[in-house]
Amino acid sequence: MLDFKNDKPKTVAQIRKDLGKGCMICGRPLTQMQGLGSETLCREHQLQQREYGGMGRTDRPHTFHRSFVCTACGWDSLTDPRLADLENEDVKRSVARVLMHGDHGQRQADGGDDSADNLTSLCFVCHAKKTILSGDHLTGTARTRWLEQIS
Repeated sequence: MLDFKNDKPKTVAQIRKDLGKGCMICGRPLTQMQGLGSETLCREHQLQQREYGGMGRTDRPHTFHRSFVCTACGWDSLTDPRLADLENEDVKRSVARVLMHGDHGQRQADGGDDSADNLTSLCFVCHAKKTILSGDHLTGTARTRWLEQIS
């Protein structure tokens, strides 16, 4: 895992080049620090990348809005006793990250976006339940028939 304390400031030329550019997640000005994500993220979101121990992946913007705690059941993947045998904190965070999903409240297929307002953090079990019960795994008439069957 990267240590943010080792990041160096951008040069004046780099900062000038970045003027007017915004973070791909929130639109704020880009970070003034070098390192991963420095060309597309503000400092806050740069530090939330998985390489720094966070949840975010630049190829999946919705992941920046995940947390390690399920909003449905309150389960905290970082404190799960099954991870207690993992001594390396980077490995533990990596495993805990995989156990959490970013769920779109309104599906992207239905016009939903990757904004924080449209996303919730769900553990893998709550995400599976929500996906099946809401028919999110289906489209078109198959979804309509499924929702009629389960209601």
